[in-house]
Amino acid sequence: MKAASSWGTVIYDKKRKSYRARYQNPHKPGNKVQRVFSDRLTAQGWLAREKQLVDADKAGLGTWTHPSERDRAQQELLERNNTLFEDYASAYVSHWVRKDGQPFAEATQRKHREYLAHLLKAEFSTKRIGSITEADIHKWLASPMDPTPRLRAFQLLKDIMRQAEQTGVIERSPVTMRNPKLPKSKQAQIPIATAQELSVIYDNMPPYCRIAVYLGACFDLRINEVCALQVADVDLPRKILHVRHSVGKGKGDKGYRRLKETKTDSSRADLPIPDSLVDMLREQMGDRRKDAMLIESPKTGGILSDPALRRLFNKAAAAAGRPDLHFHTLRATAIDTAIHNGATLRETMALGRHSDEKTSIERYQRASAERLREISNRVAGALLPSTRSREEIEFEIAETKKQLARLEAELAQLNEKA
Repeated sequence: MKAASSWGTVIYDKKRKSYRARYQNPHKPGNKVQRVFSDRLTAQGWLAREKQLVDADKAGLGTWTHPSERDRAQQELLERNNTLFEDYASAYVSHWVRKDGQPFAEATQRKHREYLAHLLKAEFSTKRIGSITEADIHKWLASPMDPTPRLRAFQLLKDIMRQAEQTGVIERSPVTMRNPKLPKSKQAQIPIATAQELSVIYDNMPPYCRIAVYLGACFDLRINEVCALQVADVDLPRKILHVRHSVGKGKGDKGYRRLKETKTDSSRADLPIPDSLVDMLREQMGDRRKDAMLIESPKTGGILSDPALRRLFNKAAAAAGRPDLHFHTLRATAIDTAIHNGATLRETMALGRHSDEKTSIERYQRASAERLREISNRVAGALLPSTRSREEIEFEIAETKKQLARLEAELAQLNEKA
């Protein structure tokens, strides 16, 4: 039995004792769109709602899609809304790649897993991702946590929620607050090493690896870049040092150290070798093969691991009266010395192989009290009348005597070595 209406039809199926409502597919003439219902009233109500959608589509006020497509979309939305944050976040990190589509380095992936672990400790991690609120995040941010892990985990959370919003998993990201601030880096406040301190550290290092001190301080190399240098990387005729690798563990951040790509693309560089380092490098190279490591492990004859070199450096730094000194501080030493000897910001960025100015300025340039006093005196000397007071002259004499004493001490060291 067929019941026709002004739009669509409802057919009673005696065999199944049900009502089939149907109408013409507005996008595919000749095809029918239909649904089966248990009673006529529900079938007619469905037809009325479908007519509204079709009319809106014809008027350009909406887009009609087949009911089955709408059902699938509704089911997908329901499934997404039921997704737990911990599941979504874990999947995000496991598939996270660099902007160029390449996988992150193993050490970087390990860091990502560490940040994820901090997020998964949050109370909201077991909630449905669509039900997480700003209040949940504020509560997590207020919980006890070290500043750096808090910031890195927060940045990861922001990335996760941004993707969830862009892919329609959630309507709006609840991460609307600013990044947590970091206190000033303690390492960035460590005073740079002086020439005299570097000399003492050098003398207290084992002969086979002591050149690492000046490789770090003069070339602004990271410790894992120093360990990765091979004899072939030192071009003495052209006085060029090729930085091509770093050392790190294997897949899964496991296993022995091996040659790997540098930390960033900008870290790869050809650096000029200072004249004063040529003889030192020639002695270090000796007559070894080109593929030999410039600093060899005394046990294996291969790569000297960065933790092993760090331990030797720390011991020598303590002997020089600088137990606070890190090998990484040699990068600041190189850049700060370059700045104080007239290098421009762009030149120090090239030396440090930094891709942005902020890194070079905030992390590695130091403004010592002594240097600021010197600059202040120069500015005042250029702007104020030339007549100086007795105190100013006495102060300059005292500073000159200090400089003379340092030079005499340096000369005495050279005489002892001779």
